[in-house]
Amino acid sequence: MSAQEINISMEHRQNAVSNFDSMIEYVSKIEQGKERTYKKICTVKTLVDKSIKWHGIYGRVNIRATLPRVLSEVLQTFKTDPNSKIQQPTDTSLIHFFTKADETNYYSAVQQKPFSDFVIWIHNCVKSPVPFVANRDAVAVIAVKQSLNKCSLTMQSVRAPAYPNHTRSEIKNLNYIVEQKGDESVLSWFLLCDPGGLVPAVAYNMVLDSRNDVIVNIKNYIESQE
Repeated sequence: MSAQEINISMEHRQNAVSNFDSMIEYVSKIEQGKERTYKKICTVKTLVDKSIKWHGIYGRVNIRATLPRVLSEVLQTFKTDPNSKIQQPTDTSLIHFFTKADETNYYSAVQQKPFSDFVIWIHNCVKSPVPFVANRDAVAVIAVKQSLNKCSLTMQSVRAPAYPNHTRSEIKNLNYIVEQKGDESVLSWFLLCDPGGLVPAVAYNMVLDSRNDVIVNIKNYIESQE
């Protein structure tokens, strides 16, 4: 079975649209840890839902770029080149579209052109670098909505056929928010997931800060291009 052979129903698209606001609001409703600084440029904090043993991480960076530029880079983090000999051994993420309109709007957003709200889904596969840790995969739906000077994205796992020789991870709630503030954009994100397998929650929770490398790398890449 390949990533291309996993299919999910249109019902998941509607659920992503219906649950969008509650997923964004969830972040403000759970226990907030103290803000701290990561790598001198990223404001982070740990968030705790006491009904879940896995902790969530929140991060925020300011980027010298427009909202469309930042959103474009965020969207491109969900896709890798499956034919790349460099990327393929460690991480393959394929984007799929529910409708032709979703595909058109996705590529418009990536190209920093005007777009309407859209929904896509991805199958992400990560090959473990060591034999005793399982390879992992996740199937998730991503919804993108925009408003004046702001664009928000939510991502959540959905049920899908098992993938051979992989442990299924569950993304409970991932969201990005990009806001234009003058000449800069503020990029924030929240991630709450169950990595699956035998990873102890206490060990996972202790290294959460490093997950913010995602937005730190986006900031550094964009600003290096200016």
